[in-house]
Amino acid sequence: MSREVKDASAHQFSQIDGHSDAKRSWKVGNFHGTSKWPFVRYETDYFSGGRGFAQGVWYRRPKRKHVEQEFFDGNELKTFGIGNEEYRHRDIFGRVSYQKRDVLYYISPSESTPKRLIVQGTPDVLKKTHAGDWNRIGMKGSLPPVLALSEWALRPGSKRANDRRSCFGIIHMLFRVLIAVIPVLVLLLFPDWIYESSDFAESYNEFPNYTWDYPRYASNALDMRPTRDQKKITDRRELERISTRTRLLRPRLLVVLKDGQWQVESQEGKRHRSYIFISSYRGHFPVHDSNPKVQAEARANIHRMARQCAKEEGLEAYWIDHECIEEKDGALKTADLHRMCDVIRGAVRTCIMLPEFSVQKMQEWGDRMWTLPEALLSSADQLKLCALPSHRNSVDLSQSSNSPTPAEPSLQTQMLTKLEMSDGIWGNGEDQDGDHQATRLLAENFGGVLNLSRIGLFTVALEALSKRVQNGLFSKADVAYALMGFLHERIQFDETETDFQGLARLSLSNDSDRLLERMICMFPDPKEADSQHFFVSHTKRDQYLSRLWDVEPLCQIAGVGDEDGQVILDGCRGVSIRWRTFPQLKYRRMQGLLNLLAEIVLRSCALWATTGLSLLGVYGYHLSNDLAYNQDQAAEGTSAAYNYELDAGLTALGAIALCAAILLCLAVPASVRRFYGGYVQSCAPWLVGFEGVMPRKELETLIFGNDDNRLSYEPSSTLFCERDENERVGREPEWVRDASKRPKLPKGHRFFTLVDTGNLTINIFSAKRPPSVALITGKEGGMLRTVLCHYERSNNCLYKETVIRMDSVTMNHARVLSWVKVSLGDDLNLTKKHDISQQMPKVTPPAVQVREVPSIDSSLPGHSASG
Repeated sequence: MSREVKDASAHQFSQIDGHSDAKRSWKVGNFHGTSKWPFVRYETDYFSGGRGFAQGVWYRRPKRKHVEQEFFDGNELKTFGIGNEEYRHRDIFGRVSYQKRDVLYYISPSESTPKRLIVQGTPDVLKKTHAGDWNRIGMKGSLPPVLALSEWALRPGSKRANDRRSCFGIIHMLFRVLIAVIPVLVLLLFPDWIYESSDFAESYNEFPNYTWDYPRYASNALDMRPTRDQKKITDRRELERISTRTRLLRPRLLVVLKDGQWQVESQEGKRHRSYIFISSYRGHFPVHDSNPKVQAEARANIHRMARQCAKEEGLEAYWIDHECIEEKDGALKTADLHRMCDVIRGAVRTCIMLPEFSVQKMQEWGDRMWTLPEALLSSADQLKLCALPSHRNSVDLSQSSNSPTPAEPSLQTQMLTKLEMSDGIWGNGEDQDGDHQATRLLAENFGGVLNLSRIGLFTVALEALSKRVQNGLFSKADVAYALMGFLHERIQFDETETDFQGLARLSLSNDSDRLLERMICMFPDPKEADSQHFFVSHTKRDQYLSRLWDVEPLCQIAGVGDEDGQVILDGCRGVSIRWRTFPQLKYRRMQGLLNLLAEIVLRSCALWATTGLSLLGVYGYHLSNDLAYNQDQAAEGTSAAYNYELDAGLTALGAIALCAAILLCLAVPASVRRFYGGYVQSCAPWLVGFEGVMPRKELETLIFGNDDNRLSYEPSSTLFCERDENERVGREPEWVRDASKRPKLPKGHRFFTLVDTGNLTINIFSAKRPPSVALITGKEGGMLRTVLCHYERSNNCLYKETVIRMDSVTMNHARVLSWVKVSLGDDLNLTKKHDISQQMPKVTPPAVQVREVPSIDSSLPGHSASG
């Protein structure tokens, strides 16, 4: 798809091509531009704060300094590729275009191409500073010309706030009616301008977009990016061969007692041997310490404790991580780490090694992320806690660890159930509703007291693990790999993926009851989303007080995107939101008596006027001639005269018709209002938004020309709704009229209003940017969950702004979308706040050195997955 500019002496052109996030930049001499024709030397500053003209309207541009301060922390826009780079876009028809990313864009429903967004705003909004990165215009309605002229004439006579009309207003109205009556009559000569057709589209404006990118992880392998790298294919097959997906029937290695000696022995091809699992925190037993003396002492202590525990259990084998995990990085080491949960389940008991029995030491062990599954996955009802004798915290290193030690004192041990550990080790008695409730639920589930559902197990385990301490970050998705031990299916290790991508991939691999699809519909608190784990915040009770299992998904996840928090949706219904102006609406009205009379007046006015003028013109002329002839005959003294009674009668009839026409003409503006008024049976469906809030009467007058109680507020669509006490009917909040009473919004949010003309409802919500797309993704509580998103030009992705609830009939008028890329975050990918690689720097673990030798006296540095 690349294009070249051959005139190198005049132009310098560089281009990067590929997928939807491909970008290019070019320079003409010392001049920078963004036109598709490099020889056209001009540049438009879309952040100048000045005026511009596009799409048939004059608009106001945002100011650069306000955009940089609000969205980019004061950094220059060009450092983020805004204003100086062009990005590649392939539309739904496969047409490729290049355009720079400057102000906010949207996908035009009529042209299926990205266009700069123009947002209409209330006068209060336009008076403020040039904040936001989108263009603005004043609010405009689009009424039929005859209705607009009639409303202009009748407006001064409307009732005021005290429900009365002023005398001056009535006089002013009559004066305007006299001025407007002739233009209205002229407009009535064109029936198409007033007698509009009741036939209109029954569906909302569709969102014509499609993502052509391959997902990072697809739900179906056929949708993955093809690769011709034979080495990658071989590595993947090798990893699948040793299996990170299947269950481990027996440990690969065990420390066993053989011929009076403890040694590491391979268990492949042998019969099952009973063993215990040794769990420890490497901060208590530094078996990987760089100091050989400290390392040897720690290894000798923990091995002596492990051997005594095995003897007390009547066994001759135990599993310990630094001896039974492969030392070299690769598929085998990854399999050992990720299948350690099978080793825990297969053990007779899990034995926890502590340097001493103290609350601090036990909680230090319990606060670690990797030790939680080591305890919960144990097949035994009770776990054994072991500690060195209080009077002996070290051992004599000169004595061989395999030699008999008859004088060695016994270990201090304590047996605890999983429920008991959830109080003393994983929590405290005073925390009844706090952070340890998730751990308590897990203890009840794995202790056989409670059975969590599929989605409940995933979310509760994730919440418990995400709150625990990680000693070192071996990968960005460590939480996902720790959670994997609680589930049935396994995923392959990928050190480059984020925690969201790992968790999303794990959810897709397991039967988590469509967890990701439900998460799309959730509306978490922005404060909790910033302070908590991003994935966890979407699995907890949201601002509408709903849980994941309350939502019924109406879409499907086709894959996980390349960016953090990004998924590809299929099967959802989408609607484009119009922000520029209100369209001229077509609707079907209830034909009552008053509407019938108004239509008779409008249709007969011209007939009466034509009849009156015709009769006056024809018979009035004859009457005047008859009268003149009779006067002449009378003057001459003759008796011959014409009988003019017929002409006089027809002339009088014409005068009456003309007077009736004049009276009807004076009533034409009121008849036009009545003709367009009345109860609306159905209306052309649109989603139209504007920035700010406006009283319902003013808004309905702007849209329909007058206020006839057509629009109403939704009773439970957003957090800003207010309801009637007796009926489920929405009412207008008081703070809409009084700005001093408006509720406080989250940082960076603004008020926006969405008008649904299909249901004739008003929805007030807050967001950082005006959303240009509404995605119907689920149902909950008898209403639809609709995700409002803004469109990002640089990567052809929708970013979630907010979630509103809409009436269920809306789904009948929205069209199904295929493969739409959506990000759960509301920020641009250029300024993500949840960059885990910056929050938690990657720590390279020490090298693992496992040896299969007859003795375990000499301690070598190794790798531990515990703690």
